Amino acid sequence: MANFRYQVIDSNGKMSEGIVEATSLGEASRKLKSDGKYIASLQLDKGNKLANMEIGSPKLKSKDLVLISRQLASLLSAGITVVRSLDMLYQQLESKKAKKCIGEIYESVQSGRSLSEAFAEQRGVIPNIMISMIAAGEESGRLDEVMERLAEHFAKDQKLKNKISSAMVYPKILAGLTAAVSIGLLTFLVPKIGETIESLGGELPGLTKFLLNFSHSLVTYWYIYLAVVGFLVYGFKLWKSTDKGAEQWSILMLKIPIVGKATKMSASARFTRTVATLLKSGISVLQAVEITEKSLDNVILQKKLAEARIEIRKGTSLSRSIRDITEFPPMIYAMVAIGEESGTLDTILEKAADFFEDEADSATAKMVSALEPVMIIIMAIIVGLVVGGIALPIFTMAQWLL
Repeated sequence: MANFRYQVIDSNGKMSEGIVEATSLGEASRKLKSDGKYIASLQLDKGNKLANMEIGSPKLKSKDLVLISRQLASLLSAGITVVRSLDMLYQQLESKKAKKCIGEIYESVQSGRSLSEAFAEQRGVIPNIMISMIAAGEESGRLDEVMERLAEHFAKDQKLKNKISSAMVYPKILAGLTAAVSIGLLTFLVPKIGETIESLGGELPGLTKFLLNFSHSLVTYWYIYLAVVGFLVYGFKLWKSTDKGAEQWSILMLKIPIVGKATKMSASARFTRTVATLLKSGISVLQAVEITEKSLDNVILQKKLAEARIEIRKGTSLSRSIRDITEFPPMIYAMVAIGEESGTLDTILEKAADFFEDEADSATAKMVSALEPVMIIIMAIIVGLVVGGIALPIFTMAQWLL
């Protein structure tokens, strides 16, 4: 919930002001209008910045974008007006972030702006591809078709992300299990074994002494270890957010064996899918490449597409401009060239996107298969050291008793 500061005029012409609590600008407007008042001014109250601060990325999730696009496509194709469609969509949404966004778009359209202008005001929350395609749909008079195409685009993008996320579940579980078992042994079992042996007057091996000291520090100063881990995670994210850090991370993701192939295939799938979707909506090649460039996660590929865009602006064809992007497989260049010659570039790229999405799935599966034995070996080494530190004094004690 957020606070909105308003100025309203009642039926007697008297102006009053105050603050209303609502999930979005649209909801705040509806609350005030339900009392029969005319809204002179309504805006987010920024008095308490901490209270109004949103946690996480401001961008809408792919599943929200699919729902918004598909619902608007259905409502508009049924002949329902844009304003009424937005109002009905607002009522159906469950995500607070999506509800807030559509509420503000609804208010903007009601005030006289076009749908594309209202969506453009949400730049940063709504992706550029959606803003550009809605503008193209308004110009061509095929807004419902464009919204359906957007829904398909976001659905396929979400499907690819879900497959990659699902493939990474097992390595994450294995890593978490390794950490949990190691911490459990160090904080509960190792201290008790050490106390037992010391009470019997036995000599502790060097490995056991090290584990006991580490266990003691872990139990006593756990908050310091937690703070260090938190600092490292925060530092890593901060480093990645810098230009140099983002570039170095992008290079690393492209060059690591197996991981690099998965990264390249995913980027190829997104490039071909996004450009195909934009071209089908009547957007120029130059603008399509510019929008696609911003949709890629890898900074190196963004820079190379920016260079390709400069070449396209000079009059170079898309196929020739991307020929030197070695991170893309040669097949992209060949298929783009065929599409340009035959005049079916959007259709060819759509087929290429299907192929590269399958390749991305395969590359991700291989990456996970390669990670599994590595994770098991790491787990075996960590647990082996802990078990060794426990077993050595037990054997020593057994020999001493005999």
